[in-house]
Amino acid sequence: MKYSLKIAAVIAPLLLLSVPFSLAAEPEKMAQADALLASPALDYQKAQQALALYEALPSGPPRLLTQLARTCFILGDLAPQDQRAGHYNKGLAYAEKLLAQEPAGVAGHYWRALNLSGLADVGTRMEGFKLLPKIMDELKRVLILDETYDQAGAHRVLGRIYFEAPSWPISVGDKKKSLQHLETAVRLAPGNSTNHLYLAETLLDMGKKDQAREELQKVLQDGQNALHPEALMEDRREARRLLAEKK
Repeated sequence: MKYSLKIAAVIAPLLLLSVPFSLAAEPEKMAQADALLASPALDYQKAQQALALYEALPSGPPRLLTQLARTCFILGDLAPQDQRAGHYNKGLAYAEKLLAQEPAGVAGHYWRALNLSGLADVGTRMEGFKLLPKIMDELKRVLILDETYDQAGAHRVLGRIYFEAPSWPISVGDKKKSLQHLETAVRLAPGNSTNHLYLAETLLDMGKKDQAREELQKVLQDGQNALHPEALMEDRREARRLLAEKK
């Protein structure tokens, strides 16, 4: 018993010292993960490293849950085809936790919509149709809460949905609504390459070639993308292809 007490007397101060050390390490891990996501060289491996750092932190704070939901969505976009759904499902789970904490917060609704959009993208056509009303409801709620969030992300995604979906009575497709949302996205976040690319594609579909060409030129000039650096490169490749095609 005396021996045990001696051990306890030695260990207790060490345990007390470890508490502030652990607390100090948490902001450092968060900063490392944030830096990985912001890296110009972000790829699938770095995004996985960022997720591991976030997941090693004590769960709970809304900012952490936001980054977890966002990182999972990025991983879904970068992952091999057979692994994408798993990332989107995990991101959706984090978004649901965020919404449980902050039901009126914009981030939970936005990342719920985007991870659902990812699942619709990798699923069957019928699965996509079933998810579409939920996705649109969440995005419309984001517009009410903060239409500028994620570089006008809700306008960008809604504009793309209205562009890609079949028109009524099959689905919600509507080129005029697509144009309205994407023009708003460009106005609110003029530095985002995807906003300009999506607007250009809608304009081309509507026969407005000169306006579309101007938007495609802006894609090549813009240095931002709301998702990740590879998405910016993809936007530029597609803009060059469309410009060459329309010469």
